[in-house]
Amino acid sequence: MLFMVSPPAYGQNRGIIAGMTNLQLALSIGIPSLLVLVGIFLNNARFGAIDNRFTATDARMDNRFTAIDGRLDRMQADLSQFYMILGRHEADINNLKEQRRSA
Repeated sequence: MLFMVSPPAYGQNRGIIAGMTNLQLALSIGIPSLLVLVGIFLNNARFGAIDNRFTATDARMDNRFTAIDGRLDRMQADLSQFYMILGRHEADINNLKEQRRSA
C-alpha cells in the first residue's frame, strides 16, 4: 500500500480523504506534483534558450564594438598622418614666405 488512510472513529465526520482509496489519494497528489515538476523543467529549458540568445547577442555586440574600435584606430592614424603632412606644408609655406621677404 502506498498510503495508509485510517478509517475515522465511530461518530466522527468522514472527510474527503477518508472516503478515498489509496490509489485515488496517490493519483490526486502525484499527478499535480508531476505536472509541477514538468512545468519547472520546461521553464528551465526556456530560460536556457533565452540565455543562449543573450549570449549570442553579446558576442555580436562585442564583434561590432571591436570593429568600431579598429575603425577609430585607423581614423586616428590617418588623422595623425594628415596633421604631419599639414605641418610639413605649413613649414614649406613659411619657408617660401621667408624667401619672398628676403628677395
